[in-house]
Amino acid sequence: MDSRKYLLILVLTAFFYSSKAQTVPVFTHADSTAYGNFITGNFSLALSQYNDILANNSYNTTAQYYAYLCNKYLNHELGASYHAAHLDTGQQNYEHITNFGLIDAGLESSLKVPNDLYRGNASYTRASLSNRLSWRLQLEQSAAFFGQQIDKRPNATFKTAFNPDNQFEYYGKLSYSVTGNFSLYGAYHYLNTNYQDNTYNSNVGIAGIKYTGTYFDIWGDFDWGFMIDHHLVQYNAGLLFYPLGNLNFYTISRLSNLTQNGASQVIFGQSVGFKAIKNVWLETSATFGNLDNYIDADGLYIYNTVDASKLKLGQTLFYQAGKHAQLQINYTFEQKQDDLHNLTYNQHSISAGILWKF
Repeated sequence: MDSRKYLLILVLTAFFYSSKAQTVPVFTHADSTAYGNFITGNFSLALSQYNDILANNSYNTTAQYYAYLCNKYLNHELGASYHAAHLDTGQQNYEHITNFGLIDAGLESSLKVPNDLYRGNASYTRASLSNRLSWRLQLEQSAAFFGQQIDKRPNATFKTAFNPDNQFEYYGKLSYSVTGNFSLYGAYHYLNTNYQDNTYNSNVGIAGIKYTGTYFDIWGDFDWGFMIDHHLVQYNAGLLFYPLGNLNFYTISRLSNLTQNGASQVIFGQSVGFKAIKNVWLETSATFGNLDNYIDADGLYIYNTVDASKLKLGQTLFYQAGKHAQLQINYTFEQKQDDLHNLTYNQHSISAGILWKF
């Protein structure tokens, strides 16, 4: 009896250690597989695998660190910050990241040239600043100025008499990370327009949700406000798809329904981007529909010029100049409608910008 008792104890002990030994390779294999996908540039798949590891052990700082990096390389700044909160002090210091601090600062400027006798050249300049208010809360702000000379006289047969159309804009957006891949955001856009000795104040609010999946991001928002004499409501849905698990190839689709003064219209936008050569990306975009007071990019851009665009096509080149600076140059073609003079005309724009990431 005693020998059988000791044998049973021996078997149970062996089984216990065998069970523990079998659990270790599971996590080791998952960790090594995730790292392999990270090294080969499939950040989406690596992030999914690191999230699986964290679901079993949220204190795994190695998995948290690579989840942070995967989000950074996918331009998920809010998701990266969410995981950075769980890094140890050494990792945070190495990445120069704190729960309160600057994220990026940018400057863009453009020149718009219309081939309409009654429209002068236009300019647009915007400065931006983004900062982290906490590990889960981020603030984006912009100040912009638009200016153009406009002749509103109908059928003028003598020298045009231009009037300045000047506009100052402020934009603020708060984003909050509920989880590592689900966030809420709200934004406010203020416009002060001076035209023909009159001053107009316009206010637009935006509320939205966003989910970042394995190979896609999906979002939707509701926009409302007053643009001079127009009360408007706009619903938007967007999809960013990156099938390679990185931004070497991606598509952005956006569908909007804009209602103002009781009339509704549907607007569709599509962009396709890819990595052309080292540090260089190209993005082609098109927007179809009547863009009169159209709200774009989570409320960052509002198309409220005197003449509405009916078609907008663009080509952008992005260049990553080192670790911190991203340069971009863009060409945009717009087909616009001058209703006062019964003219359809084209407008060509060139813009350049820099984004500095801290």
